[in-house]
Amino acid sequence: MSDLIDFTQGGASTAENWRERVLDGVGRRLDQMVASQEVTDFSGEAGRATVNAMADAVLRANRINDRLGAFYTTDRVRKVLGDVSRQAVSERVKNHRLLRVKTADGVVLFPAFQFINGAVAPGLQHLLSVLLGTGVDGWTVTYWLTARLAQLGESTALEVLASGDSDRIAELGKLAATDAAGWHAAA
Repeated sequence: MSDLIDFTQGGASTAENWRERVLDGVGRRLDQMVASQEVTDFSGEAGRATVNAMADAVLRANRINDRLGAFYTTDRVRKVLGDVSRQAVSERVKNHRLLRVKTADGVVLFPAFQFINGAVAPGLQHLLSVLLGTGVDGWTVTYWLTARLAQLGESTALEVLASGDSDRIAELGKLAATDAAGWHAAA
């Protein structure tokens, strides 16, 4: 029921307005759950457990947001790439030159980290081709690109690409090929 909270806004978010929007959305969702009798235990213990579970969920979501960053819609990607058509975006996804993920409720999104100055980050298209070419989903590749990799001195793939260090980028390419071969063999 993610549609219960409207997080679209014109200006920058502050902790206070974020808190108010979340509390409003949670209140509406709880009202809906009580009215539909999805929730029937109103004991103090159930309340404490609910608050603790919600707090844990907020922390998990924040860690994921810190790691993955923002996501763009297809329309935003079209604009970022210079007002290209939907077909052009779809073609880039199909050819593994653009990273797309799909949420559990079917929303198509694109990790914003892949774009720099109106294009896909230098070197990233090669990695996408190698990794997505195995048939794994976009979420697997998204997590791989943002994971701290011991083989690269605890840097992420994105950090290595941004460094411009050709030796480290070559090492990253080999690591991607090795991991991709492992994913393909496991499939």
